[in-house]
Amino acid sequence: MIQIRHQIPGRIRLRIPALARNRPLADWIEHELGAVPGVEQATCNPGCASLVVRYGHSRLDPETIRAHLEAIIARPIDPSRLTCDPVDGRCRSCQRGTQDQAPPLKRILSLVLLAGYLGYVLIREHLLKRPVAQHALSPTGLIALAGAIPLLRDAWHETFVERRFTLHQFLAFSLVLGILMGEALTAFEIILVLRGGELLEGFVANRSRRAIRRMLALSVKDAWVWVDGQELQVAVAELREGDRVVVRTGEKIPVDGVIEHGEAELNEASISGRSEPVFKQVGDAVFAGGYVERGVIRIRAERVGEATYLARMAALVDASLDQKAPVQQRADELAARLLRLGTLSTLATLVLTRSVERALTVMLVMSCPCSTVLAAATAVSAALHSATRRQMLIKGGVHLERVGTAPCICFDKTGTLTTETPEVATVIGDDESALLYWAASAEHHNTHALAHAIVRHAETLGVEPDTHGISEHLLGHGLEARIGEHRVLVGNARMMASGKVSLRRYKAAAEQLIESGLTAVYVALDGKALGVIGIRHQLRAEVHETLARLRADGVSHIALISGDEPRVAAALAEELGLDSCHGGRLPEDKAEVVRALRAEHGAVVMVGDGVNDALALAEADIGIAMGSGGSEVAIEVADIALADSAMGNLAELRALSRQTLRVADQNYYLAVGTDVAGIALGAAGILSPAMGGLIHVTHTLGILANSSRLLSAR
Repeated sequence: MIQIRHQIPGRIRLRIPALARNRPLADWIEHELGAVPGVEQATCNPGCASLVVRYGHSRLDPETIRAHLEAIIARPIDPSRLTCDPVDGRCRSCQRGTQDQAPPLKRILSLVLLAGYLGYVLIREHLLKRPVAQHALSPTGLIALAGAIPLLRDAWHETFVERRFTLHQFLAFSLVLGILMGEALTAFEIILVLRGGELLEGFVANRSRRAIRRMLALSVKDAWVWVDGQELQVAVAELREGDRVVVRTGEKIPVDGVIEHGEAELNEASISGRSEPVFKQVGDAVFAGGYVERGVIRIRAERVGEATYLARMAALVDASLDQKAPVQQRADELAARLLRLGTLSTLATLVLTRSVERALTVMLVMSCPCSTVLAAATAVSAALHSATRRQMLIKGGVHLERVGTAPCICFDKTGTLTTETPEVATVIGDDESALLYWAASAEHHNTHALAHAIVRHAETLGVEPDTHGISEHLLGHGLEARIGEHRVLVGNARMMASGKVSLRRYKAAAEQLIESGLTAVYVALDGKALGVIGIRHQLRAEVHETLARLRADGVSHIALISGDEPRVAAALAEELGLDSCHGGRLPEDKAEVVRALRAEHGAVVMVGDGVNDALALAEADIGIAMGSGGSEVAIEVADIALADSAMGNLAELRALSRQTLRVADQNYYLAVGTDVAGIALGAAGILSPAMGGLIHVTHTLGILANSSRLLSAR
């Protein structure tokens, strides 16, 4: 049964149960569906039985695509069209990637059982003085062979499917040869070390992002719908296009639509990134996820459920994550070097000494991937632990590696470079104390963020506000209050115009405040303007110092990408000396800017905190989510999350990245050094195959000791 799980114009995701772990069917669908006119791309994921199709929505529709799929699945698979031959309708070798990813508990249990058998062998040989048989059909030989099955499967896949020669084949051949030659215990020791290394590497691999959709989902469960002059409560899941949805102060908007009655101030930070509430009235568009701070509106729903802007952004984030190319880890380069060195050393030993035993010793010394599996993995594991203690969550070693070398860093504005708390930057008027007294008295009980900033500033300067009588908040304009016999107006130019207050004297000053990125708030007393207050969001501590450290550390381009007004964003960029500024950008626009900067500068790091940054975070080579107060989806999508919002952590991240790479290199050279010594001793006949296996223990202990220095890295 084919189920449509999500769709937007030009893109559809389907669930096909028959796809589950069936690579041949996935190849068949991708090949056949890709040939359908109008289909731009078809991508199957056998692991979760899903199919994502990109198509020209003017030429195809979801139902037509589903009909094509049903016809494709009904036809027999043509093996000549597949990248490999199916066996019993399933490609066993191609399922290697999903089969080997056993649950962590199962892998840990497997490692514990292998370690337990090694303990038994050691007790039997050294305490009980009873030898352990090591031939191929002995318990040790059979257990070693069973433990090597995942490795043998990898070697088979790389040889006959990918048609390339890697360390897996070299190691697999060495272990099988050692077991057949009666060195099963040596092979068993190597397998145990290999399993431990792979398990450790698995802990620092890419973290799960399954909660993306849950984090983006609306927290609203019920909504009020206007029907025949009455409000009826219905589940959000039951809303349909055309419904009239009523939303009041303090409630979230559950649909995309147009206001047909009422007006309100909306917090749309999760959509546009705008730091200030936006005044909306009849005819204005609103989006699901917005928050009504003041007012009551009735919305005619135009898009509901997965068709809303928020849901479509979730799909874009998901697609961007799927398209991000995996970065080859540093260990791959080290493995290639070790592979060449091991092959040449083994062949040279066999030719020069004509001793199979010596050649086997050299092969066993060089075949263990400790220098590749553990050199980077242990260094990264220690670095991640060190970062976590400083409230920096890094979701895998590859992200730690790349953040230290990226030449371009992009910042969001509100919540990233600035806090979400506004502050008074300047006061312009003949009598600043009197201006603040009347403004603070009028705003004293107002819950608006700008009102709090005015009251705090007045109190800081020792100005005590008076209590007011009647006050009226005018949406999108400001506040009118009665203080004794006086009438006080605090708000924008529209507020002053409605109160017939002349702004001629302060108009130029207010324009300068706006040009410099501040919000201008006028204050009038009894119809006469007293002055204007400039308010801005506070810069985070250490912003200037951190930007200077980043430039000194090799960052060549620092950009600001913000949803705020272009003039506001440009003023902040100029103040901080940034290289480029991109203001007034919606989420998809931010992602486009990241793509353009990557094409120009190479690897890009994006630093943000909100839902509106999620797409850009996913599009960047490294996404960094700022702050414990940041959006959960941004933290989920990002590769790195800074929990305490400290700007200094960005510079510390790059320093930690460089130090980790240095330690990984040291580990590699330590392992290679012991390998070279093992080659010389093995070729000379001084080391036996069993002693050659102990070289791996030396590798491991030395690498772990060196990597542990990162636990206390500064």
